[in-house]
Amino acid sequence: MLDSPIRRFLQPPERLIKQLSIDPKDVVVDFGCGPGFFLIPIAKLAGKATGIDVSPSMLERASRKAKKKHVAVELLKSDGTEMKLADESVDMILLNHVFHEVENKPKVLAEFRRILKPSGRLAIVERVHGTSGFWGIAGPPVIDEKEFTREIEQGGFTLTRTISYGNSSIAISQKTVR
Repeated sequence: MLDSPIRRFLQPPERLIKQLSIDPKDVVVDFGCGPGFFLIPIAKLAGKATGIDVSPSMLERASRKAKKKHVAVELLKSDGTEMKLADESVDMILLNHVFHEVENKPKVLAEFRRILKPSGRLAIVERVHGTSGFWGIAGPPVIDEKEFTREIEQGGFTLTRTISYGNSSIAISQKTVR
């Protein structure tokens, strides 16, 4: 279900990506990229697209898909606590229904702060109402929007706007100047 024709029809990745205002010069990281559902369309818009996932099999699927679609992507295996990316080298990091799965949020958010440029944006999408997944039996859980935005702010980010997106919410944040 991570990348199926049904999902593509019901939730075209371009619809979410349009909300992110990606510039052709942007360096974008899709954290928890899975098989590349969002990564491949992002790579068609951004100057550089990097997919990061903890699963080697998901990275392999994303690699095959990128080759098939003739787009260049960089793929890295990481749980987010340590990423092999240069300091202040990324314009945007996207997490689509992944933040709730991050085990060490403070350390991962610190790593995001390290790799994001001073003007960099962190876009976190989480389901905030409705039922979990398809007919309530699969998919991302419903989480408390206030709780996850508080965790983002405690991690050194300032929430700049929230966009309602179906049963989900897109929280756009920037590094807090300290």
